[in-house]
Order: sequence, then structure tokens, then C-alpha cells
Amino acid sequence: MSVIPQVLHRGARAISVSEFSDALKTTCVPRFPQARGSVDRPVGVAISGGVDSMALAFLCYKLKKSDHLFKLSDNPISHFYGIVVDHRLRKGSSEEAAKVVSTVKEAIGLKAEAISIRWEEVLGPNVNPNDLPNVETLARQHRYRRLGIAGQRLKIASMLMAHHEDDQYETVLMRLLSGHGYRGLQGMRPASDIPECYGMHNVSRSGFIDDQLRDNPFYNLRPSSRMKSVVRRNLRDQIDPAVLALEMMKGRSTFDDFDTYEDIAKGNKRVPPLLPMLIEDGGMSIYRPFLEFGKDRIIATCVENGIPWFEDHTNTDPTFTMRNAVRHMYKNYTLPVALQKPAILRLADRCRRKAASEEAEADRLLDRVLIRDFEPNVGTAVIELQPFSFPRVPRKSWSSLIRRHMRLRHYRHIAALLIRRLLSLVSPEQDVSAVGQLDYLVSLLFPSLATNENPPAVKDNSPPKAYVICGVHFIPLIGGDYPLRWLLTRAPYASNMPRPEAEFFRLSFRKRGARHPKSWKFEDWDSWHLYDGRYWVRIRNRLPFWIYVAPFDAEHQKPFREGLKDQRTKATLSLLLKRYAPGKVRYTLPAIYASDNIDEFLRDGEYWPEEAPLHLILKARAEGNDPQRVGLSGLRGDKEVARYLWENDRVKSAKRQLLALPTLGIQLPSLENWLQWSFRYRKVNQEWLKRSMYGYSRLDFRRAVRRRPSPSRPPRRRK
Repeated sequence: MSVIPQVLHRGARAISVSEFSDALKTTCVPRFPQARGSVDRPVGVAISGGVDSMALAFLCYKLKKSDHLFKLSDNPISHFYGIVVDHRLRKGSSEEAAKVVSTVKEAIGLKAEAISIRWEEVLGPNVNPNDLPNVETLARQHRYRRLGIAGQRLKIASMLMAHHEDDQYETVLMRLLSGHGYRGLQGMRPASDIPECYGMHNVSRSGFIDDQLRDNPFYNLRPSSRMKSVVRRNLRDQIDPAVLALEMMKGRSTFDDFDTYEDIAKGNKRVPPLLPMLIEDGGMSIYRPFLEFGKDRIIATCVENGIPWFEDHTNTDPTFTMRNAVRHMYKNYTLPVALQKPAILRLADRCRRKAASEEAEADRLLDRVLIRDFEPNVGTAVIELQPFSFPRVPRKSWSSLIRRHMRLRHYRHIAALLIRRLLSLVSPEQDVSAVGQLDYLVSLLFPSLATNENPPAVKDNSPPKAYVICGVHFIPLIGGDYPLRWLLTRAPYASNMPRPEAEFFRLSFRKRGARHPKSWKFEDWDSWHLYDGRYWVRIRNRLPFWIYVAPFDAEHQKPFREGLKDQRTKATLSLLLKRYAPGKVRYTLPAIYASDNIDEFLRDGEYWPEEAPLHLILKARAEGNDPQRVGLSGLRGDKEVARYLWENDRVKSAKRQLLALPTLGIQLPSLENWLQWSFRYRKVNQEWLKRSMYGYSRLDFRRAVRRRPSPSRPPRRRK
């Protein structure tokens, strides 16, 4: 509280509601501009109890009270909801969190609740998080994860954070001292996806599809009745009713021939198309509307409105964190002008403008890239890169050579940004490689950008070789004229590295031990799993076996093919693998396995032995392990106990069985009666995919349209 008279002496003024409203409108840009908000949802406010978060909570309350129709990211707000995270790193933190919640409710009038980090579940029992060297990093990670879980429970899609201008200054200064480049010196972004929540469905870049399936989605992309009537009126004059009626009588349409044209032209057997896979989007967004306000104005806001706050003594300990050390340094010492707050904030602004300019240039370069075939079902993409050319500088002086070298370095950097975007389409990794680690790939894909430090990857006109980086296999498609096409696919799994796997529970024994398998009922859908960083998967199971999603293994290929039994399905599988997953690509496909053989279920549903093996009970009792005393007291009768023991003995000798290749739509017959699944591809930038139009880039497509002669006027001939 000793800082209050000093702040008032500086003449700092409180933040008004109108200023806060303008900051929110600037920060919270629409995530889906074409969406129409149809459901009022709460907006979360992360509250620590400090002066920053208490001022944020107060301004949110005043804004909602003064403007009931205020929208955040073009979506209506039902109310603001405060969330207090109790880190449980010091004694009495739970009581302090409870005081913060009561203060927010009583002094401000905002709904709030406290949530705590459960260190026992994170680190295990009898582990003190304060004894760990990375306790600050762990606390930040699990704070965001707890906020994500709370937001999922409360149906919160937006979370406001109280980071302000001084926090931005400290962040950029710390990164400058740590040696970050200009991309790291941009500081905190005003809007971003929630960090540290990787793999949490409906929190991290997912949940949009489920939202659209609701009766009243939060992001309403459905056309209005007026738009539908306009479309009907425009199409009414373009359809011949007689032709349409004739086609409907024959059971076919003129458009049925378009998807088979390519296969007919090649003279191959028709390859059935893959079912379109849904691509995820959505998740929780983080907004920081206070980044344009200094802490002195935030303190003045609380003082003038009588809002209490709580001081954390650890924030003033310069030995606790690096941020505290930096804060102690610039508050108690006079730093050089270049390290003071105005200069550092100007530096961050210049870095943001430079990074934005490079991203815009990479967007323009992406217009010349043809993404011909992107198949999320198999995780592949075929790209065609145009030759990279730029104006040459005449070599007349050393200055011109230096300018040419600097321009070449700049274009190599832009090409690396483009390659990162292509990598993100297929890469299983959360963060693709940094720009500085793509020098070889730039020289491989763009030979004209090679330098003495990074020579061409291909010499003497020899064909390029495949290359693996960031979990992506670049395979050159030899044949045809330049430009060369590349197949981007998931890199083959190394034999000495563990393979990705997602495990799903079996049907509980207590729900099936006394019943015939035909009367078993499906469990609820299991939670979503992120498999191999590429696919969101969930399973619904009524089998007595565990279900696994793992890579397609060559060991199971022959038994799986024989189990299909239908010759047409076998032929379809061969065509699909040959067309969409040739070579080693097929062994990166996701496959569904059972922990034991399920052939008896697919045939007639028999599972239990005809006579219950009661000798197992006698054997267990003879060894002193009475089944009624080892957690089986809920089982009814010796017959059910015998079935339990028989099943445990069967598990010891069980071997996995391949059940389905779900992304190809191939499965064992009658499997859908026992197992159901849902696969979705993780979020990719849809705008990048739209840049390819009928095999043309948008620039080439416009040129082709200009060159096309008008139907009413013959082409002009040269004399």
C-alpha cells in the first residue's frame, strides 16, 4: 500500500469504462468473422488477488452493467466469471484464495470461484513441489491447465488476463537479457490460444465441430433463412426442371462423373474416394486488454473506486524468480536509456511490425505454392513449388554485392517461414523447427536461394533425395517437367523409439459378468485422445478387451486381410493403400487394435465357457487367495467369480488383433456392433489450403482467366 501516495503524486488517472471497452474491442478480434453469435456464454477472468486482476474484475463488472449488449469477439456475453487459482505452494494459500473469492463477490459483485492445483496427482504422493528446481515453470503450466479444465466445465471460450504494460516491459527485457532474437522480443501477444494445454480437447485448438453439432452453437455458421431464400432464387433459373427430373428418375446426376474422371483418364481401376475427415478448430482464447495501460493507472483505478487488493510478498523477493530480479533492478537502479521502459517498448513494437511484414510476405509467397492433394485421412500432402526468383543486383561494386547478399538472406528467411507453414500441415510435433534450423531444406526446395554457406543440396543435375525433419518426410516425386512435386508425409517410425499409442478402457466386468455378450450395452463415449499429434480419437466400446490406437503394423497386415473375407473389400483395401498410402506411408496410418482375439464376437457373440471353471476358485482358495477377500466381494455367486478368474488367465496369453484402419474406412465385418469410433484431424490453417484452386495458384488462375478468349469475340490475331 506504500506505493499509493507516490502514484497519486505522479498524477496517474484511473482507467475509464469507455477506455476499457475500446481496449477489449481492439484486443478481442473475431475468431470466426463469418459467425453469428447465437448463445450467451460467460467470459472468464483470471484473478490472482493482486491490484492488476482486481482492477480487471472491477472494470468487467462495470462494463457489463453499463452495456448489457456488449459483445466480445462478436459474441454476446452472459456474464463475467472470476477464477482464482490456488497454487498451494505456501502455507495458508487456500485461506487467501477463499478471501479473494469473497472479496470479488462482495466488494465488486462478480461471480467467482477458487480452484487449486492438485500436486499429488501431478507429482505423486509425498513430493514437495517447492523442492523442485523448476517449480515456477510447473506452477505456470498447471495454472493454465486448471484454467482450461475450469473453462471447459463452465463453457468458457474466452479468458481475460491482467498482464499490463509493465509486465510487457519486464518480459521483453528478460528475453533481451537471455539473448532472444527479434521474433522473441515481440513480447506477449494481446490475443492467443491458451498455452500449456496441449492434448486437452475442447480447450486447445479443438471443440469447434462439437459446438456446431449443438442446437444453438456458440459460433453460428449456419446460413440464415434470408440467405437460404436468396440462394434458392439464384439457383432456380440455372436448373432445368426437366433435366433434373430425368436424372432423379435414373438415380444419378451429371456431377457423378467428375470424381471418376481422373481414374478413367489414367486407365486404372476406380479407386473409391475417402470419406472426408473433419478438421478441428476452436478452443479457448486468451486476451490481454491491459497491455496498453501502465501499472500506475491500474493502481489508481483501484484506489479511486475503493477496490481492495492483496499483496504477495514473494513478488518482492529478487531471489525468487528472474522476473522479480528484473523488477528489482529497474525499480531500484537507474538503467541506461536503451534499457528503460520507453525504449524497450518501442523495440518490441518494431519487432512486431517486422515480424508482421515477414508473415505478410510469406503469405504472398504461399500464393505461388500449389497444395494439390491434402489428405488428412492419411496425413499427406502433395505440393508443387515454383522457382524462386527475385530482381538481380548488378555486380559492379562491393556495396551491390553486399546488398545482393542481404537480399538473398532475407528471401531465404521468407522461404523458411513458408516451409514452416507447409510442415505444420503434416508434422506430428506441437512446435515445428525454428527458422534457423531449416537452412538445408531451403537449399533443397529452392536451389536458386543457395549460398556459399548453404550450398545447393542437389549437384550436377542429379535427382534430389528424400529428407526428414520435424517428423515430416519430404519425398521427391520424380517425373515430368520442372517444377518438382514433393510428397509430405509422416516420417516412418524408428525401430529404436517408442511408437505412439492411445489406450481406451474395456467394458467393466461388473456390467457383463452375469450376462450373455449379446445383452451387453455400450459404455458412454470415452474422452478424446490426441494420437500422434495429428488425430483426435474417441472410442465407444462394449467389448471385454482394451482397445488401442497404434500405427498400422506389417505383422498384422496378412491376418487382417484374411479376416475381411469379402473379396471386394480386399480389393478396395489394396487400391486404397496403393493410391493414398504407398510404400512406407501405410505404416504411419492409425489402426485400431484389441488386446485379444474377437473372432468369437464377430461370429455369434459367444465368449464365456460353457461350464464355469470352478476349479479356478478351488485352486485360488488352496493357495490362500480367497476371491471373496481380494476385492471381488461385489461379484454374485461362484459362477461369476469363476468367469472373472478365467478372464484373468486369458489375459496373460492374449495377443493383439488388428480390427480396423479407420481413416480408410476398412474394418472387420460386423465390428460396428461391438465397437464405434470417431476420428478428426487436428487444427490446420484452412486459408492456406484455399490458396490452391483447380490446380492453379490464385495468381496463375487469374492469368489463365485473362488469357481465355471471350465467347462473343474471336481471339485477336497478330499481323
